[in-house]
Amino acid sequence: MKRPQNPRFLVYYGHDKDLVPSLCQTDLLIFESRGWSDEQLQRLRSGPSKLIGYISCFAWPDWLGSTKWWWGPKDRDPSWNAWWMSLSSMGWKFRVSQMWKSLRPGLDGLFFDNLDRLDQDPKALKPFLKILSQIRQTWPEAILIGNRGFSHWSSMSPYLDGILFENLTDSAFSAQDRNWVESKLAELQSTQVYALDYETRRVEREARRLRSVFPNLSYYCAPDESLQRLSQSALDQRPLDPEDSCE
Repeated sequence: MKRPQNPRFLVYYGHDKDLVPSLCQTDLLIFESRGWSDEQLQRLRSGPSKLIGYISCFAWPDWLGSTKWWWGPKDRDPSWNAWWMSLSSMGWKFRVSQMWKSLRPGLDGLFFDNLDRLDQDPKALKPFLKILSQIRQTWPEAILIGNRGFSHWSSMSPYLDGILFENLTDSAFSAQDRNWVESKLAELQSTQVYALDYETRRVEREARRLRSVFPNLSYYCAPDESLQRLSQSALDQRPLDPEDSCE
């Protein structure tokens, strides 16, 4: 599969059918594929965007409905309205296997959220790597992107095509935090990095500086952390090619 260099990307977890034309105008769309009708997914597939479906191997958010398993560790996180799950549980590991297989039809790849959870759940690393290996063997052309997980990047990088650096320039960051961010970006120069900022939290001057220092960085600034809306700049985009529009 041909992969675009320094691709334009969007992250959108909503399901507003009126945004389909705008969603189609980027190189790569990270989105929540569940919740779209078959017709809407077909419209998304008809455009030039590579469709990367959301999955978390470590959390079950409330917007996916109630959990249906009761075995193994399950920790409530009220700040994110989600349950933390562990791949050390055979039941949850089986559920994750079912999820990625059910998501695969019609997608160009998967986006693995919450990889920093491995810092609190190190026993999940080995089964997670086994899942990545299985996906790579079954679906070799897939575009696989991880969110964070910097502590274990060397173990995951053989399977992943890129990494998302979420909340790149938070206004709450200290000088030490900013130095850490820049050092990580320097370490990841041989990797495709997708940088995500939030308009409600970012420092625009710092974002411009980092994009200048790291010109291969793919960058998107979302309106807020809910990722249920697109930024105005995304809505203002024009189709890459009139024949590629999925209007």
